[in-house]
Amino acid sequence: MRGHEPLVDAAATAVLVACWTLFGVAVRGDGAYFLLTLGLLLPLAVRRRYPAPVAGVVLAVAFVQWLTVRDTIGALPADLAVPIVIHAAAAYGKPWASNGALGVGLAGAVLGGLSWPQLATSAEAHLLTGAFLTSVVVAAWAIGTLAGVRRRQAETLADRARLLERTRIAREMHDVVAHSLAVLIAQADGGRYATSPEARANALTTIADYGRQALAETRRVLGVLRDGPTTEPMPGLGDVPALVEQVRSGGLAVSLEIEAPPDVEPGLGLVAYRIVQEGLTNVLKHAGPCAEAEVSVRWGPRQLEIDVRDDGRGTPGTATSGYGLVGMRERANAYGGVVTLEPRPGGGRVLSARIPL
Repeated sequence: MRGHEPLVDAAATAVLVACWTLFGVAVRGDGAYFLLTLGLLLPLAVRRRYPAPVAGVVLAVAFVQWLTVRDTIGALPADLAVPIVIHAAAAYGKPWASNGALGVGLAGAVLGGLSWPQLATSAEAHLLTGAFLTSVVVAAWAIGTLAGVRRRQAETLADRARLLERTRIAREMHDVVAHSLAVLIAQADGGRYATSPEARANALTTIADYGRQALAETRRVLGVLRDGPTTEPMPGLGDVPALVEQVRSGGLAVSLEIEAPPDVEPGLGLVAYRIVQEGLTNVLKHAGPCAEAEVSVRWGPRQLEIDVRDDGRGTPGTATSGYGLVGMRERANAYGGVVTLEPRPGGGRVLSARIPL
């Protein structure tokens, strides 16, 4: 029935009204019985949407009942609405509505203990009646409070899950597309100033290759987001040499030093690959023309060490900002690692990642 709460509340209210109306007909209840029964039960149909107003109306009707018929018919079967609205106020209302409903309910329990039972009985009977009504009110409020806490926790977890999913999508799309686009832009800029037909042809060939690669990777990421995990292997440490060779073929002078087993845990291998990819992307975007890069991946005894250095002039204000750096830090942080991007003595910058093993 989840997702259809208004319909459920309306149906439950209709059942209660029908049952207690038939009961009133069977016992030949007077007009006050039917009027108070409807006043107590009908507001329950919207108790989740308007918990505070509904609680106010029902508790007010219950007080009118105590004032007018306490010496005649006394309690009504429809008084069941009182703990129901106290529960609703605690579960779905604001804190002030929850506390207010509890206070009024406890006051009503005291009044009920004073008036009921109507027979000539001892004070102990009235005390027991008041204690029973108080326990019902407190139990309804406590259960409603617990339900409200669980509902808010579920909403918080759902919000966090949505935020994490949005972050993951943004990080994947950035890592997949930004690298290829950086190479495309560099090649397009270089092709404009190329003097030989061969250089222009090479630039166009590289642009086409990287465009196809970006399109294929984008389709793969979108397929994962739409259809769920796939059996297609994700890039890892074993793919770093091919990545460096692709960038090298695009015109950037890159040297590679790798001392790590290619068959590391897939998640960690993907993190290392993306960090190297983003580091080279930053070199292409910010290091300037004629820059050279060095990639070093070392598998130490205690941590995985990744460094991407360049000797370019860099772009002011980009050393500590950007979505790419944020994404790299999020990936490394998932494994307890850290990522830094600092100026390099003599010019250029160095991107460093340290991930404990």
